[in-house]
Amino acid sequence: MLHCARYGTLRPFRGIKRQNFITASIQKVPLLHFSTSIVTKSKKSDKEEKRSDKNEGVSKKENRDALFKVKSKTSLSAPAPMSPDLGLEALMKKDNKPYIPKLKHERLSYEYPGLPNEDDFTKHSSKVKKPKTVNRWSRHVPKLLTALAVLWGAYTVKVWYFPLEKGADSKELLDPDTFHKFIITHKHRIDDEHYLIEVKPKFKNWQYSYYAHYDNKSIWNGDKIWSVEVKQPQIMVVRSYTPLPLYFMKSERTRSGEKDPLLRVIDNDAGDYDKGGVMTFYLKRYGEGEVSRYIVDKDVGDEIDIRGPHIEYTLPHHPLKQLHERPMFRDLPSKVEAESLVETIKKDNKIPDFDNLTFYAAGTGIAPALQLLFSRNPFRGFVRLHYSSRTGEELGPLERFLFFLEKLDRIEVIRHIDEQPKTMLNAKDVVKPHARNYVSPMRQELEGKNEATTGLSPEEALKLRMAIMDEQESAKQKAEDMARERAPRFENALQQALVTSKQPKAPSAMAIVCGPDGYIDYVAGGKLLNTNEQGNVLGLLGSKSWDNTNVYKL
Repeated sequence: MLHCARYGTLRPFRGIKRQNFITASIQKVPLLHFSTSIVTKSKKSDKEEKRSDKNEGVSKKENRDALFKVKSKTSLSAPAPMSPDLGLEALMKKDNKPYIPKLKHERLSYEYPGLPNEDDFTKHSSKVKKPKTVNRWSRHVPKLLTALAVLWGAYTVKVWYFPLEKGADSKELLDPDTFHKFIITHKHRIDDEHYLIEVKPKFKNWQYSYYAHYDNKSIWNGDKIWSVEVKQPQIMVVRSYTPLPLYFMKSERTRSGEKDPLLRVIDNDAGDYDKGGVMTFYLKRYGEGEVSRYIVDKDVGDEIDIRGPHIEYTLPHHPLKQLHERPMFRDLPSKVEAESLVETIKKDNKIPDFDNLTFYAAGTGIAPALQLLFSRNPFRGFVRLHYSSRTGEELGPLERFLFFLEKLDRIEVIRHIDEQPKTMLNAKDVVKPHARNYVSPMRQELEGKNEATTGLSPEEALKLRMAIMDEQESAKQKAEDMARERAPRFENALQQALVTSKQPKAPSAMAIVCGPDGYIDYVAGGKLLNTNEQGNVLGLLGSKSWDNTNVYKL
């Protein structure tokens, strides 16, 4: 420790940091560290000697601004001396700028800092792209437009480059000469043998012409009985079946299996194209029946080929058809309209009553009778239905409709069940035919019973027919005028049935038989299978004086 008169006592030097050294030098305070400087110089000299040994033969830079000096021969292992004319010294020069950081950065705005290559011009130019605003529409609209473009392109390729499936461009729901594709949409199992199969057309092109000409295009018409042919493509066999205007009303509960769909009658309407062309078949699965097994064994969603319609039988003409249209049958009898004016129309126009009909059916042969009763313009007379079956449960949900028809006083069902021998169909159940109330002039000509036209020339007979048609048109207009003037007496058909059910019904003037070949042979005699002709009326009907003029076998 040393003592100085000017600075006071000085402690021995033990090492001073660089910061303290700079501070002391600024304040002009002399530091006494002679021994330390000597030691430091000795250490530096040793390091420089070592560096000189290591850097011997290597290019080095004497000061910061000077060029690197490249020796022509760096080491003994060099492949060749380096010529100074190559200009390596100039390439190795580096103009280093000192980095002087700012002690404090003042942020003038909250925008993102500019890019490294941004200058004063681009910074204030309007060409600088601002960040896009991202919202819900900007995210999803491009995707939607892309999806629409892809779908439109796929549709265009399908329409213009791929041929249409056969029947896809048809303007008719059914074609008698061409098979159309139908899809099975529902199967209802009544028992092990009887099923209700609902089908729907695969294509919808026919609907474009259906709405404008509904009266002519609709396949459901109670003036005729028609059938369709179903093809078995594996063995190329077709069978005829009678479709019914029925459909199964489905919902989420029915699709999940919680509840069975409800069978309903099609409300014949042009607005929904008769429920999209839906029809239902009442079928029996025969063990040897190729087509029936083929249809029943199909699953929901499978396709079948249908061709038709084929007219099986057309009911005789009656002038009341042009003056009065019977309300169609509906699921609820209370919704069926009453026929309050029919008696007045018949009285004022002097038109006889409709002829009544007796229908003999067995098993699935009841389908033609149901088609007449469920279609538009249902049969206007009274129907006596003799239905034969093995058990009383073969009809399943169709029983409900027969019950409603009886309540409306449109039919009478006489059941003949094999399990109950006393109910078997016999001669006691058959009555003699009633004379027809009306026979058209054309039928009279065909049967040779029209005395007015006997011996007339074709021109005179044509004039007579035209006069009859003119009278019918004027009678129709007169009936419409009366309908506007007079109010109905009944609120619905149920209320009217309470009155008409108490009135006696005339015997039937026509009979239709449908069922297996053995049943037809027993009731009315067999058909001529070779020529598909009716043949003579024999059996129960033949014994009661029925003939080919009032009996038809389906």
